[in-house]
Amino acid sequence: MLKIIPITVLVFTTLPLHAQEKEAPEKIELDKLIIVKKGTLPIILSAPHGGRTPIPGVPTREGKGIDKFVTGADTDTDHLAEKLAAAMKKELGGEPYMIVAGFQRKNVDVNRPPEQAYESEKAKPVYDAYHKAVKEACDDVRKQWDRGFLIDIHGQAGEKDTIFRGTAGHKSLKDLETRFGMKAVNGPNSIFGAMEKKGYKIFPPGMSDEAEDKRYSGGFITSHYGSSNGTAIDSIQMEFGTNLRKKEVIDKTAADVAAALKLFHKEYLPNEKQPSR
Repeated sequence: MLKIIPITVLVFTTLPLHAQEKEAPEKIELDKLIIVKKGTLPIILSAPHGGRTPIPGVPTREGKGIDKFVTGADTDTDHLAEKLAAAMKKELGGEPYMIVAGFQRKNVDVNRPPEQAYESEKAKPVYDAYHKAVKEACDDVRKQWDRGFLIDIHGQAGEKDTIFRGTAGHKSLKDLETRFGMKAVNGPNSIFGAMEKKGYKIFPPGMSDEAEDKRYSGGFITSHYGSSNGTAIDSIQMEFGTNLRKKEVIDKTAADVAAALKLFHKEYLPNEKQPSR
């Protein structure tokens, strides 16, 4: 069952009064723009850039003065998140928390701080609702397990067969690395190590000291919710190449990531909930 966000925002145009009398106010129905699902595992999936639905009354962002400005969608990352959640249920016997954008990135980019995310105040409720859902998922994971793991799912076309790792220079995985060392990030039972063993091209490569690619080193969600901020949530950005999101292979990609997460969860994440306090 999907968690419905019971908020409807009325957006009025700036038409003359006589025109407004003829035109009904545009509605922003957040439950149709954001998929939110409560999980049973200490794992959170976020997919902020795969949406296809325009936000009523919100113009396309222009991005003046914003570095690395993008309005295009990360195609099928919404589908990849949903398929990964289903595959995790089979592999791990539980479900991740899931927050998936159905809205278009050209209207609002929730992977940026608010001052860069939207240019119309009409988009603010969508931005706020997405981050409210992520925060509530993180809070619930902390309450249930003390700590957890957030995966922010993205797509890239620069290297179509590669999965890039983004951790803001390891800052978003501070707690994980403190507890277990680098093997939790690039070792054989890490997510990326397990994917590499399955034949996937990973960057940085497993057991490598190479720096992360600056293009894909982790955005606002990874940094903001990562453990360097004292969140007890380790966070990682996964950038999937175009060929790994194609219709004919996306199920396999999701299944292989779920299998990698099974190893990672067993080795590095809490497997039992904390006693009630």
